[in-house]
Amino acid sequence: MSVKVSIACLIYKSVRWLRFVEDQVKRHTNLEGNEFYFVANDACPEVLQHLADNNIPHYIHNNSEEQRKEWYINNVYRACNTAGRMAKGEYVAFINSDMAFSPGWLERLLEKYDDSKIVNARLVERGPPNGLLSGLYGIEKDFGNVPGDYREAEFLAYANTVVEPKLMPSGLYMPCLIKKKYLDAINYYPEGNIVPGSDIFNPVYAKRGEPCETGDRVFIRKLNSIGITHWSAFDSIVYHFQEGEMRDTA
Repeated sequence: MSVKVSIACLIYKSVRWLRFVEDQVKRHTNLEGNEFYFVANDACPEVLQHLADNNIPHYIHNNSEEQRKEWYINNVYRACNTAGRMAKGEYVAFINSDMAFSPGWLERLLEKYDDSKIVNARLVERGPPNGLLSGLYGIEKDFGNVPGDYREAEFLAYANTVVEPKLMPSGLYMPCLIKKKYLDAINYYPEGNIVPGSDIFNPVYAKRGEPCETGDRVFIRKLNSIGITHWSAFDSIVYHFQEGEMRDTA
């Protein structure tokens, strides 16, 4: 059977977040004709054991010892590229493990998609005082800090009040929907944040603390170079806990 959309999620140290996002995707996404899998990125033994014991579709990405000494974000981008390359679908949807979804989030992205676009969902983010400032089109509203205190009913009710059937240029970067052939055409994400002014197809990678252009922005610029523009669907609403696995101590 052919696959339409490959939904890919990185995971590395938290079985709690793995279980949470798996449940979220399965309850709020029509997976018929699509695939959903994890990429275990330098994952801890507990995560690898959980994936294996429960027959959860996944791939394993291990960075080299030298790569692990680099800025951690570099290893994230490399694992995203593995996630994209393993996709069997015509489209790839990248998601984070610390996201919660509203029904129809993927269908709304597909409805807005055409061959000139990468389309992102609109995020509701935990935000200050304990979270991070949101970016373009992001809404700062707290519906929970971790899976155990996520107020799903409140979020879903709120999502219904902000949903709008429109498409706006630019936005945030995940969840995103893109055709796999365009990922192949640009050779995927850069392997990290880059030194400003360096060649986006042959970049100089920045070290932690150095001035940089984020890999997400470079990814969009690479797509722009082949005529693909960045858009946000205001009727695909997703909650973002922000830095979920990074904060996880369970």
